[in-house]
Amino acid sequence: MKPLIAKNKAKALSSALLLIGLAIIFFLESWWPAIMLVIGIPLALKQFLLGRLSDAFITLFVFVGFFIIAQFNISWKILIPVLFIMAAVYILCKEWVTSVSKEESPDDDGNTIEIDDDDNETYKK
Repeated sequence: MKPLIAKNKAKALSSALLLIGLAIIFFLESWWPAIMLVIGIPLALKQFLLGRLSDAFITLFVFVGFFIIAQFNISWKILIPVLFIMAAVYILCKEWVTSVSKEESPDDDGNTIEIDDDDNETYKK
């Protein structure tokens, strides 16, 4: 995904959102677990605006997840195995997707480039 706006504008928007969030939790005097949302949402916004959609999704998942865990007192005995399984599935899916996209990709001339993982050499077909 291509960046939606320039890096400095994305940083400015996320910083402004962070400051607004901090002002709200100061006003409400409710630090925990609201600080997880105040930190996570601006980070995810910045990553989304820079075109890193998967990173934005993971950031939101982690910070909103910790907010929900703290807010609703979810048992760690149940949560830890679920988190390990989800992490394993994510790692496997990410590796599979990146390895499929790197194996063959066309270059600017329309030729197919094969990438050899062992010695990082490329060959044109």
